[in-house]
Amino acid sequence: RQQHDDNSHKISRERNIAKRDSLSWTERRIMGCCISSPYNSRVYADPSVYADGKDLDEEEAGPIRYFGANRCAANLVPNDIPGIENTWIKDHLASNADTVLYEAEMDHGWAFRCCRPMWWIALIPVFWPLLLAMIAAQGLGAACGYFSCDQVCCWLRKEYSTRHFMRVYANRIEVNYPTVRFPFGYLGCGSWNSDLVQTHAFDRGAFGFSKVHCCTLKHLLCMFPIYGGVVARHRCQCGGPLWNRMFSDCGGWWCDEWLCKSLFCVYPYGGLANPDEVAFACSIALQAYFEGRPLTPEDLEKCLEFWRENVSEVEKPELKREACCEPCAIPCFSCNCMYRCTHPKRKIPYPDDHVTDRTREAYEKYEKESAVQIARYQKISKTQYSTICRAMGCRRCFGRNGVIFCTEGCNHCDRKAGEPFPPPQDHEFEDDFDASTVLLKVVGPPPPNVVIRRPRYDPEKNDYYLDTYPENEKVSFEEHDSNVRSRVGSSKVEQPLEVEAGDANDPSKVHVV
Repeated sequence: RQQHDDNSHKISRERNIAKRDSLSWTERRIMGCCISSPYNSRVYADPSVYADGKDLDEEEAGPIRYFGANRCAANLVPNDIPGIENTWIKDHLASNADTVLYEAEMDHGWAFRCCRPMWWIALIPVFWPLLLAMIAAQGLGAACGYFSCDQVCCWLRKEYSTRHFMRVYANRIEVNYPTVRFPFGYLGCGSWNSDLVQTHAFDRGAFGFSKVHCCTLKHLLCMFPIYGGVVARHRCQCGGPLWNRMFSDCGGWWCDEWLCKSLFCVYPYGGLANPDEVAFACSIALQAYFEGRPLTPEDLEKCLEFWRENVSEVEKPELKREACCEPCAIPCFSCNCMYRCTHPKRKIPYPDDHVTDRTREAYEKYEKESAVQIARYQKISKTQYSTICRAMGCRRCFGRNGVIFCTEGCNHCDRKAGEPFPPPQDHEFEDDFDASTVLLKVVGPPPPNVVIRRPRYDPEKNDYYLDTYPENEKVSFEEHDSNVRSRVGSSKVEQPLEVEAGDANDPSKVHVV
C-alpha cells in the first residue's frame, strides 16, 4: 500500500508538471513570457538540500529538471523556465547572493562616448524631431547626460572611473553608469555627478550572454568599439531554427540572433575592456543559477582560466575564428589610433603640496590600466577587426553567425516541442565549450535532479550524436517524453538522433576539441 501511494503521488506530480508545461498558445500570451504566477510554478526542491552532497531519495530531490530544449548563446536554458527560483528569496538560492563572483574591467575609453559623431548631428535642424522624441522618452536630464563633456575632462577628478562598474553575482548583474547631474552639474554647484546603478535579476529576462560585434549605439559609427566592448543580455530564448521555434517551443515567437543583438530583445552593457571574458563569466553565473548549483568566486575564476587556455582568441590568436569573406576579404580600419586617443595621459590638476597619496594612486592606476587596454586592443584588432567580416562577426553568408539571418533556416521540421535543440548545420568552435560543459569539466557535476540532453559534435565522424547527462537517465527521460506527449495529444515518439555509448558521469570524458 505504501508503494502504491508513492506511485500515485509520483504520477500526480508528473501530471501537474505536464499540465503546466503544455499551456496553450493563448494561455501563454495572457500569462506573459515566463508565467505571471511564479509561486505556483516553482515546485522544485531548494538547491540548499544538495549542498551536503549526500544521496537523496526521489521525494527529497523533487522532480527532475530537464535541460536541452533551448540554447541561448553559451547557456542551456531549462525546459521549464517558469520553475526557476526567485532571485531575491536568498534562502532558496544555492550560492551566497551577497558575494561578488566577478567584477568586469571597465574601459577608460567610455569617458569619450559623448564625443561620438552621431550625437553632434543633433545640431542639424532636420534631426530635431528625433532629439525631442528622445527627451520626451527619457527626460531632459538623461538626454543632457549624452551631450556632456564632463566625463572627458574630469574622468578621474570627479571619480567617474572608480564609480563605473559591472559586477556579477549569483543571482543578478549590477552596473553603474555615472553621469553628470542636470542641472546642478552644468551650473557648477550641488552634486557634480549622479550614480545610475541598475540591477538586473536572472529571473527577469536573462537567458544568455554574448559579445556584440557591431550595430549598436555604443560603437563608433555602429562599428568600432573604441569606447569599450559591448555584451548583450538576451531577453528571449527563442533563437534557433525558424520552423520549430515558430510552431513548437516558443508558441509562435521566433527571434533572429543578429536582429536581436542590433535592434531589440537584448540589453547591451557597454564600456567593457574585455567583452569576450565578461560574456563568458556572466554565462557561467547564469548557468549555475539555472542548474541550482553552488558557485564561488574561485570556481568562476577556474572556469575563466579554462576558457582563456582553450577558447579565447584574445589570449591565443592561433584560435582565430573563420570568416565568410576570407581569403578574398575587404580590409578594415582597426581604429588603433582613435583608441589611443580615448586613453590619453592625464595629469594631476593640483599643486604638488595639495596632492594626497590617494590621488596619486588613482592616476597611477589609470595609467597602468590604460596601457594594458591599449595593448590588448592592438592585439585583438589583428584577429577580430582586421577585415569587415571579422568586425561584423560574420562567419558565413547565411545561417548562424551569418551576414543575413544569424540563426538556422527552416530545417528540422519533424522536431517536437521539448526535444533537445537540433544540431546546427555548421559546427562552431564554441559549441564544444558552452557554460554547462565547462562547469561540468572544471567544477564538477550538477545537482542530482538535473538531466541534460543536447547534440554533441564528433570530429572523427564529422557528425552529431545525442549526449545525455547523466547516462543512467536516458531511459527514464525517454519514458517521461512518451508520457508527456501521450497526455498532450501526441502518440508518436521520435528520436531524432542516435545515442552513442559513453560515460557521461565522468567529467574527464566529456569531449573537448
